Amino acid sequence: MKIIFWVLTIVFASNNALALEADFTTYLRGGSGVNQEGGKMECFRNSGMPGNFLRLGNECDFYTELGFVFHHKKPDAGDSSFFRTQLRYAYSSDGLRQWESAKQSQTIDTSGGTPSSTVTFSVPKSEIEAYVKAGGLDGNPIEYWVGKRFYRDIDLYIFDWYYYAEMAGVGAGLEAIPVGPGKLAIANLLQSNEEFATTSIGRPVLNIWDIRYSTIPVFAEQTISFWGVYAWAKGSTNTVGGTTTTFENTNGYVLATKLEGKAFSGYNKAALEFGQGAMKDFNVYGSSAVDSTNTQNKAWNVRLVEDWTMDVVDNWAIFLGAAASYGSNGKDSDNVVQWQGFGVRPIYYFTDRFQLATELGYTRYEDQSERVNGGTTGPYVGVRDLGRIAIAPQLSFKKSIWGRPVMRAYVSYSFWNDANQGDTRIGASAPTFADKSNGMNIGYQYEVWF
Repeated sequence: MKIIFWVLTIVFASNNALALEADFTTYLRGGSGVNQEGGKMECFRNSGMPGNFLRLGNECDFYTELGFVFHHKKPDAGDSSFFRTQLRYAYSSDGLRQWESAKQSQTIDTSGGTPSSTVTFSVPKSEIEAYVKAGGLDGNPIEYWVGKRFYRDIDLYIFDWYYYAEMAGVGAGLEAIPVGPGKLAIANLLQSNEEFATTSIGRPVLNIWDIRYSTIPVFAEQTISFWGVYAWAKGSTNTVGGTTTTFENTNGYVLATKLEGKAFSGYNKAALEFGQGAMKDFNVYGSSAVDSTNTQNKAWNVRLVEDWTMDVVDNWAIFLGAAASYGSNGKDSDNVVQWQGFGVRPIYYFTDRFQLATELGYTRYEDQSERVNGGTTGPYVGVRDLGRIAIAPQLSFKKSIWGRPVMRAYVSYSFWNDANQGDTRIGASAPTFADKSNGMNIGYQYEVWF
């Protein structure tokens, strides 16, 4: 918690010095536990699937986000304009013990020039948000932003997965543009591969244009949104040790739609998405340096996501999620990649504060190019299955599906088929269980946001 103390101290000092009004926001989660073999808990994941399917009792780290919003100017009766700066830092540790080695350290001078008055504290490797936003200028509703930002829409909570318009990155944009019955947003994002520091054009960059037309009323209590993306990167060459690698031009796009609104005593979100080439994974992390061995330009995916939640009704609340993806890895043969997942988390409220959460679900994953030995030849792995059942009595801040803070004890049991055994499959996240067919964690967990 040392990082929190020093960050808060610095922000408090800065806030006083600059006389800015500031808001503090945060997200924290963490837990500890043991596995059935008697060692530290290990998390079980169907390798290749996005997010963290059925996260209850299956989060193995302590994760903290610290966010600060500085209001240079708020809108008022005489002037509708606003300017604000947002910073957000992330910190993750393995939860091995109370004190763990810092990811990175930084020394600052707190004395105004006296060398002896310095402090060293742990900081995250990088900020994940640092941007400026303004709007309401001369009565215009358009909002403007520049910087590094969580540029994303909705998530499927029990899968810990932002599945629609998840384009967190670096860039600039316009939003809240009134167009007909909806709002239009346009952003230009840039993404570079970390491993290629220089080529014939410098560091290769994926140039992305993101367009969103949102919250268009279609019928009673339902709205529809549309999302489109086009991305491209210029080809280049890179010479290392006398060997020249040629990177091809690459591009890709996304076409997607989302329907959401009240349904069946709850709230429903459904999305249909198609992604191709550099945008096949529906995010900014497509490669900006594609050589002759990279099949990105021919790859594509289509996916359907269903996400329904019901807040407390007659002492029950429910999270329900289902998703299916089908596509191609871009290879000439053995190119089908598909997966399906279904999960539900019912919560029973004995009282406003004491509840019982359970979670169960199943996933299937197949990549026809995946081989048992991890290479390009040999026996085909086949369809990999993973299921999970978790039970967690919990104490919550209030009687709501979103009541936080929440503290819980849990038992989480995962099981999988023979095809999912191996160091690069179940063993990638749970090495102790690479040659087993099931595993269990018992422990404690908390989650907070404000």
